[in-house]
Amino acid sequence: MKRLVLMIIAVCLLHACKERKGYTVRGELADSNGLELVLMRINTDSEPEEINSCVVKKGKFVMKGKVEFPEYCVLYAGDNGPLQFFVENTVINITVDIENMQESTITGSHETDLLMGFFDLMSEFEEKKSTINEEYMTMLFSEEIDEEKQNELIAQINDLEQLQLGNIKLIVEENPNTVFTAILLNSMLTELQHDELERFANGFDETKSRSPWVQMFKESFEKEIRLAIGQPFIDIRMAAPDGTEIAISDYAGKGKYVLIDFWASWCQPCRVVNPEVVKLYNKYKEKGFEIIGISLDRDKDQWLKAIEDDKLTWIQMSDLGYWQSEAVKLYSLKSIPHTILLDRDGNIIAKGLHVSELEEKLAELTGK
Repeated sequence: MKRLVLMIIAVCLLHACKERKGYTVRGELADSNGLELVLMRINTDSEPEEINSCVVKKGKFVMKGKVEFPEYCVLYAGDNGPLQFFVENTVINITVDIENMQESTITGSHETDLLMGFFDLMSEFEEKKSTINEEYMTMLFSEEIDEEKQNELIAQINDLEQLQLGNIKLIVEENPNTVFTAILLNSMLTELQHDELERFANGFDETKSRSPWVQMFKESFEKEIRLAIGQPFIDIRMAAPDGTEIAISDYAGKGKYVLIDFWASWCQPCRVVNPEVVKLYNKYKEKGFEIIGISLDRDKDQWLKAIEDDKLTWIQMSDLGYWQSEAVKLYSLKSIPHTILLDRDGNIIAKGLHVSELEEKLAELTGK
């Protein structure tokens, strides 16, 4: 009986040890005695929040705690920072470079190794693209423009971007079931096929699935499926410029081809392309084509002024919610301008078309 009790106690102690296992972030920071270090968690939907802190003593520091899953964090050393890395329930060693925090050395975290490798890779690509772009801009403002060379440089940039995307896809393929991968996937929803996205969405274990970054990816993926070609539009009800409530369903699915145009008065690329869209609208509006402009403005006067200045005569609506607009949530908007083209029945037939592509598509559709 006594032996059984001792065994139970031993099992309980072992379980308690496992429960207490957490992270230890420690390191060195020379000549910085008394300096406060603050560890902050990066959130998906709010400002970063402090989760730990410590003071440098004799050139060393240590912070201990526990996380449910790998947390994407930043470290500040006084006014210096941020240093981005992942906090996992392991021992993480940091040799802080106070002059350039992001050049600090970090070991002990697999997710951080992936993050730092990604930063290095992107830096290489951006440096190469910057060199080509500099040559292109120099040529653009020179007295003699070599069109053949200009096209060659554009092709080089495009090739680099495709190679860059291929490398990012490879990172995702080789590192499933990581929070870092979920963060990358959130920026690649339009670059991967739905079966690939589904495979990654189903590949996270129970622990990783509790991460807000994984949850955000899964929710975005579900919306991406909901907004796939062939799916019906998602209805939105907002205020028109005169204050009356209107909805997409008031116009879509009623026998016309409808372009949903997400824009804003403060969006320079939107304003630049508006004159071309106006020409397109005037050309096709009598051929069964309509546009619904959904603005991410927050100032009504600026919104109305932009409509008048750009001569936008089509339907307009906005909840003046800026990036907190209902449209952003329902249509998973990451940037504007963004367009979605609906067929006569209100089903999605194209997304993200440039003006030239849109004109080609309308010519095809109305020609029939």
